[in-house]
Amino acid sequence: MKTSSLAMVLAASLAPAVSSAQHRERLCVATETRRLISAPFLAANGSDRLVAAPFATPSADGAAFVVAVRDPERTFRVGDRAALRRAITELELHGAATPVDHVPGTVFARVARDLDLIGEPVFVEDPVPSRREGETFPPGVPVGVTLGAGVLVVEHVAGDLYATMVPPDGPVPALRRVAQAPPAASTGTHGFVWLTATARTVGGHAGAVVLAGTEDGEVMALSFDASGERVGDPVLWQHRVGGTMQLLPLPPAADPAALLERPVQGTTARGDQAREQVLVRLTDTLEPSGDPVRLGLGPFPTAAAMQGSSLLLSQWVEGHGLAVSSLPLVHGRLQLATPRVWTTHGLDGAPLGHAMTTGGDGVFYDLATHGDTVAGGLHAYLVYFDGAGTPFPRRDVFPLRARVIAPPQLLPAEDGLVAVMANVDELGGGVDAVHLRCDLVTLPTR
Repeated sequence: MKTSSLAMVLAASLAPAVSSAQHRERLCVATETRRLISAPFLAANGSDRLVAAPFATPSADGAAFVVAVRDPERTFRVGDRAALRRAITELELHGAATPVDHVPGTVFARVARDLDLIGEPVFVEDPVPSRREGETFPPGVPVGVTLGAGVLVVEHVAGDLYATMVPPDGPVPALRRVAQAPPAASTGTHGFVWLTATARTVGGHAGAVVLAGTEDGEVMALSFDASGERVGDPVLWQHRVGGTMQLLPLPPAADPAALLERPVQGTTARGDQAREQVLVRLTDTLEPSGDPVRLGLGPFPTAAAMQGSSLLLSQWVEGHGLAVSSLPLVHGRLQLATPRVWTTHGLDGAPLGHAMTTGGDGVFYDLATHGDTVAGGLHAYLVYFDGAGTPFPRRDVFPLRARVIAPPQLLPAEDGLVAVMANVDELGGGVDAVHLRCDLVTLPTR
């Protein structure tokens, strides 16, 4: 194998069996599909994201994780709206049954390991009305981090940052403002337009950190303790950035770091601004330390997870190859490594989302979803990594036919993983959960 300037390209294609000697493989099958929250109609507003995060300790009645999804049009059938009539002739596929005096908000649902709802989903109104058309800008809402007391959910409403701590049981507290966006400068647009969060030691104790940015390139950093309370005042960077950022899930002893999607000279094949992913090292106060470092990764959605003492980064390159970087941690500092690219047959449809998680069996699972541009099919491509870091793919692991509104979020399961997403299908819309079971089986020699 020869190393190019950008990646180390393997001669073998990314295929389920890499050689005739491969007898034991993981077969992944969807064993359970549930619609957790239903809505007669869902519309993408350009900023749809959802939170699916496990509780550190499940509740006595079995709540293992929480799902939080924005509901600006008030279309989810929860609370007093669950009893609304819905005849077969009134599926509302061409419009939402939105109350005239509705207030935007967020829906929270607690879910058991077997995907059963624990209690009823609850709708929490926004504390203030939004002053902007469309409510938010991508990819702003919401993000979640698992802490000792529950799951911290942060989102932006009317341009500012609001947060709440969702406990394993009991009521969900109202959103409270934790940061005010700096005044608009050149763009005239007030408010944060991107948001990222991860678990992090704060003041010597478990907590969370958040970065949020504006269209003017201003970045604000926040810290939270294990109870979800803000620690200190928000820190406004003295430097401006030219793109969105993604905090990396590093261990407590490591120096914090983030990915920045930075513009570069040139245009893409579609005529868009060319961009690349660069590494930004941060100080303990979450301010940039030194110059950004090039990683050899493009502007595609990047998934990240810790694998032993290394950080694993992956992204699908134009749907024709999987780029993987393994960045070792040396004395708590990320080191650079050349990405490797496994080529494959082109993925069907348009890309919709990309995420990675570590399953309960210790295997790393990477999921990419694509939507069929003709028939509305949903293609899900699952890649798992063995101990040596070699990827093995599985195609079309979801038995769904739907239009994805919120890209999938992944949760670990004892025998694989759970994917949670917001979809629209022939029966309407809602939040769906799919349990993928992956067993190591012995296959006949090919």
